[in-house]
Amino acid sequence: MKKHALNVRVEDFVAWANREGEAHGLTDQVIAQDPDGSIGVSRFRRTLAWHIARRPGGLIALAIQYGHMRTVLDARTSSGYATRGRRGARSVLDIETALAAADTAARLRDRVAVGENVSGPAARRALTAAAQTPRFEGRIVPKTFARKATAFLARDGVVLYDNPDAFLICAFKRDTALCEPGPGATAPRQYDCRPGSGNTVRTDAHARQLRERADEIEQPADHAPTPVGTRLRSHANRLRVTAQAHDTTAQSAEALT
Repeated sequence: MKKHALNVRVEDFVAWANREGEAHGLTDQVIAQDPDGSIGVSRFRRTLAWHIARRPGGLIALAIQYGHMRTVLDARTSSGYATRGRRGARSVLDIETALAAADTAARLRDRVAVGENVSGPAARRALTAAAQTPRFEGRIVPKTFARKATAFLARDGVVLYDNPDAFLICAFKRDTALCEPGPGATAPRQYDCRPGSGNTVRTDAHARQLRERADEIEQPADHAPTPVGTRLRSHANRLRVTAQAHDTTAQSAEALT
């Protein structure tokens, strides 16, 4: 399928979604007319990238989606390797990673502003980094932004990565990372997050999520075979112990800074 046909499909989807929204009285969910013109695949591509990149391991999925192996090779020298486009996906990867890190910093600032406490060996460093990271309010991303994103991510120790699957924030610092990042890496291996890392940061919200996840895991334990049920209960207990450790050690932002 060529670009023109894909653009038509995107616009057809917008029209269908709006008809469905109006038919069901969901007028607040219709897709508004864009003052800059049609969405098209070139713009829809960035929307997909935004959602993919904001999950643990999302950059790997993003690399697969855009046919590029930079995240696997984890080296700047591979920026021209295995690309399907003229420039590859390096700029998309760095831009989305930088914007996701900025969002993580903004959320951390918001949480401590409403009184949530923070724990973890990197808590003080994370709060300092969050205070210094500008909030991304949304704007056109020019070509020059890719270079700025690369420089932003190269600041070892002060870039914050959200990991909702591990219920923590990683204030990534290569020397204290237990996920064994490669030489010159600017991001953690979020799929290999390990307990005891010196980059760990948790808030009260993470502790609540840990307990909620423990309850979810424990529900099927009574109906599972004994070995499986035992493992489920053990996992749930570890999550609750982690949450309790946060409650015991967490401090306010004022106390840490």
